[in-house]
Amino acid sequence: MRKVLILGLLGLAATSAPAQDTAIPSSEGLGEPEAAPAPELKALIDTCTAHKFETIVTIEGRRRGSKVKICGEPGQTDADWLNTLRDSVRKTEADAAMAPALRDQIATALKAEIVRLESSAPTPVTVPAGRLSGLSNDVIAPAQPAPEYSVVPPLPAPLPRAGTPAAAAKVAASAPLIRPRLTIRCALPRENFASCASLVRETQLMIRADEDIAPKTSIRFLRGGDIRAELDLGALKQGQSMREKLPGRVCAGVLRGKVQIQVLNDGRVADTLGPYALYCGS
Repeated sequence: MRKVLILGLLGLAATSAPAQDTAIPSSEGLGEPEAAPAPELKALIDTCTAHKFETIVTIEGRRRGSKVKICGEPGQTDADWLNTLRDSVRKTEADAAMAPALRDQIATALKAEIVRLESSAPTPVTVPAGRLSGLSNDVIAPAQPAPEYSVVPPLPAPLPRAGTPAAAAKVAASAPLIRPRLTIRCALPRENFASCASLVRETQLMIRADEDIAPKTSIRFLRGGDIRAELDLGALKQGQSMREKLPGRVCAGVLRGKVQIQVLNDGRVADTLGPYALYCGS
């Protein structure tokens, strides 16, 4: 390759005489004409199927530029081609017979091409020889994929400060719900109380405490899922009982229906009884 390059550069003599637009090497150069290159070199320049470098140089007094073309040898590696270009820079800069303007243009173009090729070439990884002996023959397992994380639900709302009504309500709501021990019986006027089978407008209710009933205990009447009435049991002691007539609102506006009785402990439903058939005729 260096022989091809030298032929190309010899065509650029130190003169400002007219130059031909041609690929170098050529029998037409700048200055004194050169002898024609050997046939094999001319064939290489004509085809230039291997590595190739081209640039256009301008000559003072000429409109058209002249092409400088350097071809690599077939089979030449990328590293060898870079060395060829570096050698071309040295030979160009050392050529005192070449016009300084031409010499600068060719050298600058060659250096730019070297920088481009060096920046695009992969960087080889070298391992110190001393470290190779310490490597084992074990099969290296493939790298494990990065762990996957599921979406974490949002954090719960902060708890209210102790001592505030909200905190007290929070504690009450989180306390276990206990059904008050009580018995509910039904009867018509002048009849004995028994288990409730159905309810009528004149039904009498007896609620007996089977244990001391805590405050805020009540029973609620629902008709069709709607609250119709509620009775507060006060603070009945074990063995005590209270008698109440079926609240009139339970029968308001209907002749027949279904009724459920809920037992509430501190405003929370602890048990639901029924449904019971309801007859509100006279």
